Amino acid sequence: MSRPLKLVFESVSVSMMAALITIATVSPSFAADPFRSSNARAIGSETQKAFELMFKEGNYIAAVKQLDLAVRTEASDPLLFALRASTAYAKEDYLVMQDAGKRVRSNAQALKGIDNLRSYMYIAVSDLIEAGYIVKTEGLSSAPKALPLVQSVFDNIQKAKDIDPNDPELNLVKGYIDMLIASVLPLSDLETALESLKQYAAPDYLKWRGIALAYRDARKPDLALDAVNKALVSAPNNPELHYLKGQVLWMQGGSNIPTAKKQFELALSKSKQMNPSLLSEIRQQCRNISQGATCPEQTN
Repeated sequence: MSRPLKLVFESVSVSMMAALITIATVSPSFAADPFRSSNARAIGSETQKAFELMFKEGNYIAAVKQLDLAVRTEASDPLLFALRASTAYAKEDYLVMQDAGKRVRSNAQALKGIDNLRSYMYIAVSDLIEAGYIVKTEGLSSAPKALPLVQSVFDNIQKAKDIDPNDPELNLVKGYIDMLIASVLPLSDLETALESLKQYAAPDYLKWRGIALAYRDARKPDLALDAVNKALVSAPNNPELHYLKGQVLWMQGGSNIPTAKKQFELALSKSKQMNPSLLSEIRQQCRNISQGATCPEQTN
């Protein structure tokens, strides 16, 4: 396997939860569809709470507790198990992640003939989880073993696209995957990769977060800053977005450094709600930008 292909595989696997966060499902409740303003589907109300806690509020701890509540009444919801896979991945509990991925797949298959677009998307997500499990437990040398699963991801995304190429949820999933590939393949065109996110994806706090991440990694801080500011309009309390904004300002350097430090501190002010591994990363970067000075430990 060529090194560029290995890099693509590793990036998609390590970053798979960026795609998983974009999944919604049909469920017998009256919660609002976070993706569509027309032709809306309902998702489980308890699952939607977990979704918004995790990705709009950036409250990982509360989201984990909410998922435990949701599983009691909404076990047929693919989003629920995609989110459980995401939290297991964050804790490096790959067996639980794999098990959640299997539940995503069985729920996705149950949607065939009911909502084929989203059935194909969920099957793609379950394949991505299984591929990630193989690489994380067996190492990057196992990439050839998992590569057919990655191909299946793209095949099922294409099947969903054939049904409705403008679907906001689909374009969020596809956009994140396209963006990740462009970030590791120098010959890829970033703007083409971002078309799905820019044109049709929703909700805004995930759409613009993905675009900001892509521009940050491409070292285009001015464009990244504009994107993260747009994400913050719809999710102003998310500490992960403040952390991302701090990184972008730090990249710009110069007179932006003090403002960058304030963004890190703003993220750390919500330390009690964050994933411990991410919290440790933010603290370390805050210390780096502060040249060894102390940063907030716990203030919320």
